[in-house]
Amino acid sequence: MEEIVCSRQIKAFAAECGFQDCGIARSRPLDEAEVQFRESLSMGCHAGMRFLERDVEGRFNPASLLPGCKSVVVVAYNYLTDTAPKSDRYLFARYTWIQDYHVLVKNLLQQLADKIVSVWPSMEYRITVDSSAISEKRWAVEAGVGCMGKNGLVHNSHGSFFVLGTLLIDRFCDVYDDSLPKSDCGNCDLCVKSCPVNALETPFRVDAQRCVAYHNTENKTPNYSELATEKYMFGCDICQEVCPKNKKKSANPSNISKKSLFLPLENDDLEALSETDFKRYFSDTSILRRKYARFRSLIEEKRQQKHLGRMEPQEIIAYGKKVIGEEAEAVSKLVGYLDDNFVKAVQEIIRCKGRVIVTGIGKSAIIGQKIVGTFNSTGTPAVFMHAADAVHGDLGIIQKDDIVVCLSKSGNTPEIALLIPFLKAQGNLLIAIVGATDSLLAKEAHCVLNCTVSREASPNNLAPTSSAMAQLAIGDALASTLIKMRGFSTEDFAKVHPGGILGRRTRLKVSDLYKQNEVPMVNRNAAMQEVILEISGKCLGVTAVVEDGKVVGAITDGDLRRAIQKHQDIMSLKAADIMTTRPKTIHGNTLAVDALQMMKDHQITNIFVVDDGGNYQGVIHIHDIIKEGIY
Repeated sequence: MEEIVCSRQIKAFAAECGFQDCGIARSRPLDEAEVQFRESLSMGCHAGMRFLERDVEGRFNPASLLPGCKSVVVVAYNYLTDTAPKSDRYLFARYTWIQDYHVLVKNLLQQLADKIVSVWPSMEYRITVDSSAISEKRWAVEAGVGCMGKNGLVHNSHGSFFVLGTLLIDRFCDVYDDSLPKSDCGNCDLCVKSCPVNALETPFRVDAQRCVAYHNTENKTPNYSELATEKYMFGCDICQEVCPKNKKKSANPSNISKKSLFLPLENDDLEALSETDFKRYFSDTSILRRKYARFRSLIEEKRQQKHLGRMEPQEIIAYGKKVIGEEAEAVSKLVGYLDDNFVKAVQEIIRCKGRVIVTGIGKSAIIGQKIVGTFNSTGTPAVFMHAADAVHGDLGIIQKDDIVVCLSKSGNTPEIALLIPFLKAQGNLLIAIVGATDSLLAKEAHCVLNCTVSREASPNNLAPTSSAMAQLAIGDALASTLIKMRGFSTEDFAKVHPGGILGRRTRLKVSDLYKQNEVPMVNRNAAMQEVILEISGKCLGVTAVVEDGKVVGAITDGDLRRAIQKHQDIMSLKAADIMTTRPKTIHGNTLAVDALQMMKDHQITNIFVVDDGGNYQGVIHIHDIIKEGIY
């Protein structure tokens, strides 16, 4: 009989080693967490941390790191100390105030492993501390150490100032902790509001593309001038400092002997550090990994910007709102500018036997390229021609049946003036999207789409902001009206996006995927041995319970585990005794993206596929959809 280890003993050992909390979870693939993680990757929330894209499936399956892994021991170490750095100008996250946690927690975990092995000598194990492809935070949730807070950190009774480590073991434990998948933050959103860069705009998901801690620690090519405006030199504690769970935070007594050497350094000391001194004072911290050159560059940038003008946070927010408000107002005024010229432009493009040639210069050229992309993807053949290149040889792009759309704020630029005589001589229809209705372009165009703005939203009324948004809005109005007039359907859209995610989302059906899988099924009276063999043999983690061709129940590997915990003699049971009634089903003609949403809504990883008559056809797994690039 396989050896079972005592959970209470492991937790007692963990406390002896100095850990403030310890939870234990049964090893299994965390499919739901993997889906959420892949969603974050698809949104680019990991920024430049490309290593997170590797072995995604293994990150949520401990067996990929330790073959035969049965249990995951999760420990939490409180890194608070009673002494803060002397510097008030160059701030460092609290976890750097003591010894590098990668080393500290790993050593403590080794002590824990040694204690466990002394009782169970044949046990195999593996230690991870933010260094292997495993999602320690997700396993902390699974092991009941805490739950995911809105700032992405794991919360429990000790607050959030702690780091995690895991010990993977190849033994079952006698007792496992309940998971805490839901946040206990309630309606509190202090952390979200406190973030100076809105990295927590989507609660429970940290956007590393914005996060200060990412840019000053992990970003390989940091923008020092931007970082210099932030409070922190390394890491960031702003969202944790405001968390109510940390209001009664207390120092960890064991950290007295682990305080970092740099804490006594004052502002002037840090500014004068040589490379040798940097290595000496930061040798025991995570900061050393960032190298002296990076540290020096950020120090110098902060020193230079110390004397520059500053805006208070509320002023920054207010000015940002002002810019967006002015741009929104500029775009809303376009509604009153649309007239018969817009009607004529749309009708001429619909009748056009050639292509739509879009041209412009400067920022108008950039907007023009976007409009061309929208036209081409929605059934209107279009080509972009830069106005400067046009008068230097690219005029050959324009054929006699083409319509030319010219974007310009002033309508009087030299390049546009040189282009107009050629278009008149060749007889091309000219549509102007222009901000000055008394300009040369407006006078010579066959259709004038007015995109006048009273002023730019940028300081000093210089950078094209409101005017660019107005041009873009007119272009989108043209493209969208053309879509409606052409009757351009979802199927048409998929045809011109065959290789992209958008195309697959509008084309790929459940029937394209489920046929690749086995078809697991048992009847109501099937013995447990048959059920287990069907689930393991078909490798889908589930089997349908079928009666007269219809799905009447479902049994997952989770149902089997719960049955083992509940019944002493599971082998005496039948399929009907443990099955889930009224399982979710889906028709084969359903889009895969809709099937994925259904799985997310019901927090399941498999759905049974049925035909028009409700007859069982097979199973689609969430991984079948994810492998197709649909998240």
